[in-house]
Amino acid sequence: MSPFTIITFVTGCTLVVMSIITLFYTPKKINSSYGYRTKASMRNQQTWEEANRYSSKLMLFCGLALLIIGLLSFFVSFLNQTGIITGTILTFLFTLLPIPLTERHLRKSFDKDGNRKTE
Repeated sequence: MSPFTIITFVTGCTLVVMSIITLFYTPKKINSSYGYRTKASMRNQQTWEEANRYSSKLMLFCGLALLIIGLLSFFVSFLNQTGIITGTILTFLFTLLPIPLTERHLRKSFDKDGNRKTE
């Protein structure tokens, strides 16, 4: 099994498990230890709930994508030489991708004071 397969598969599984936990056990109140914690998400309870809901779904999508890439790469052997670097880069990108996407969603959905925008 190539390093690429191991890196992407294990990271994908980890992201899927973490997202399922946060989807089913969503942090109810704003706290400093559990959940999607940024300045924008912690403005008020409404932004907190939306940020955690949205980021959990994104994390699930990214985890499933990495998991599928890892499974498919099991059948491809050309990644042996560059597998560690490529797997690390993909893992880094898919792990961090939910952050800017969630922040953009919060900016589109709420004003700077945390009030939901009306369309």
